[in-house]
Amino acid sequence: MENYCDGSVESNRMTKRMIDLGLVQVTPKEAASCVRMMIQDAKELAGQFHGLDRSEKFRTNWPDEYKFASSNWKTFIEAVIQSYAVLLGRANVPEEDKHRMYVARLMWEKLSVGKERDNRIQIAPNTQQFVGDKFENRKIKENFGTHGNFRAKVLNSVATRH
Repeated sequence: MENYCDGSVESNRMTKRMIDLGLVQVTPKEAASCVRMMIQDAKELAGQFHGLDRSEKFRTNWPDEYKFASSNWKTFIEAVIQSYAVLLGRANVPEEDKHRMYVARLMWEKLSVGKERDNRIQIAPNTQQFVGDKFENRKIKENFGTHGNFRAKVLNSVATRH
């Protein structure tokens, strides 16, 4: 029996089916667990973004933090990847956590091979875009009003709240 980064114990027959990530090989279960961790971290970051100084129009479009995070987490994935890079360089981060972040990053890259590039704007913490700006929020209201938009309405209707 072997322990993997998701805390599970796999039998020897399962260890034969591995995903090769170059310097490391992982089971499909471990790979999926690490990618889910990264997606969850992106959703948490989206939730933090939602809680900051957003415009009235944004609040009209996205009144529910959880639905916003569920629909828009991909906008925060690059920030999560950057935060993992910082954490991988810290001595005080447990090796198991580093392994999970490393596997998540490699799997994210592997999953995107051959797919069309995602062109959505990435939002990073500690930027004006992330924090929000009262002047910008006022200008959004003046120039675009406070009514909702169709994209947000559709995404809100299909988003899950967890």
